[in-house]
Amino acid sequence: MLFKEIIGNNNLKIKLINSVKNDRIAHAQLFIGNKGSANLALAMAYAQFLNCQNRNQVDSCNECHSCLMYNTLTHPDLHLIFPVLKINNIKNPVSDNFVNEWRQLVLDNPYISISEWYENFNAGNKQGGIYKDEAELLQKKVALRNYESQYRVVLIWLPEKMNLTASNKLLKLIEEPPKGTYFIMISENTNEILPTIISRLQTIKVRPFKKEDIVEYLYTKKEISYEIGEKIAQISNGDINKALKISDTEIGDNDFLKGFQTWMQICYKHNIIELSNWNESVVKKSRENQKNFLVYALKIIRSAFLLGRKARQTLNLTKTEKEFVINFAPFVNENNSIVIFESIEKAIFAITRNANSKIVFYELSLKMMKCLKVKRKLAN
Repeated sequence: MLFKEIIGNNNLKIKLINSVKNDRIAHAQLFIGNKGSANLALAMAYAQFLNCQNRNQVDSCNECHSCLMYNTLTHPDLHLIFPVLKINNIKNPVSDNFVNEWRQLVLDNPYISISEWYENFNAGNKQGGIYKDEAELLQKKVALRNYESQYRVVLIWLPEKMNLTASNKLLKLIEEPPKGTYFIMISENTNEILPTIISRLQTIKVRPFKKEDIVEYLYTKKEISYEIGEKIAQISNGDINKALKISDTEIGDNDFLKGFQTWMQICYKHNIIELSNWNESVVKKSRENQKNFLVYALKIIRSAFLLGRKARQTLNLTKTEKEFVINFAPFVNENNSIVIFESIEKAIFAITRNANSKIVFYELSLKMMKCLKVKRKLAN
C-alpha cells in the first residue's frame, strides 16, 4: 500500500513519513479511526515505507523486493493478527489458519469492516476474537531472528477483539519487544482495549474522510458522477467503505428510490401477497445493503415531512427524488411521522444487531401500512 493511494489525512502522512526519515519510530503504535476510515490503509502504507529498501522523500519505491512482498502482504517479517472465528473444526484458531482469506479481502478493499470479514465465512451470528493461542504463537515467532528485513512488523487489526488472557500475555512483549520488532495496531473502539495495553502504545488519530475526498475517490475509482458522489458521500458520513458499498448497489441508477417507491405502493395498497414477495427479495441482499436502504428511506421520508412543512431549503435531493417527494409529502404528517421515524430507526438497529431481517422488514412494513392508513383517514 502506498501513501499516495490513500486520500485525505495528508498532515498525518507527512508525520508518519518524517518519523521514519528521522528515525523516531515508536516501538508500539495504535492507529485509531472510525469505522470506514483510513486507519488500516495508513498502517499498511506505514509498514511498507518502514521496510522499503529504496524509499523516496514522500513514499515507498514500490519496486524493491520488500515492497513487492508488502504489496501482497506476504513479507516474511510482516506478522498479521486479526479476529478469527471458531469454525471448520479448528479447536484453537489463530490468524495463520485464515491468513490467505484475510489478505485477499484486505487487498481488494483496505477499508473493510469486521462484519464483512465474518460474512466471508457465512458464519451467521458468530463473533470472532483474538485468543491466547494467538499470543503464545506470536511469542514464539518474535523469539526468532528477523528473516531478511531490518524491521519486523506485527500488525494487529482490531486489538479490541483480544480477550483478557491474550491481552495479558502480550503486555510484556508490547512493552519490551525484541530489537527491530514494531507493533502497529489498528482500532475502531479503544474503549474495549485494556488500559494497560493502551498505556504502552503511542496513539495516532486518523481523521474520517471528508465529503470531498469521498466524492473524488468515487469519481476516480468507480467513475461515479460528482452529483451522485455527493449524495453517496452525504449518506456514508465519512465511512468510505460504506460509500463503496452504496455505489455497488448502483444507487446512481436510483435503485434505492425505485425500491422505496415499490415498498410504499405495496404498503399503501395493503397487498400482503406483494409484500411477501418484496420482503423475500430484500432479505436476499446483504445486511449492509439492507441498512443502507433503510437509511435512504429515512432520508426520503424526512424530506417529505419537511417539504410538507414548507421547509424546502433543507432538501438535498436529485431531480428524480424531488419529483417523487413532492407527490409523497402528503402521506407524511404530524400524526404519523414520529412513529415512522422511530420504527425505521429501530429496524436499522435490529439489522445491525443481526436480528432476523425477514421478520424485521415484515413487521416494519405492517407498521408502515398502519401509518399510511392514518393519512387516508385524514383525507376522507
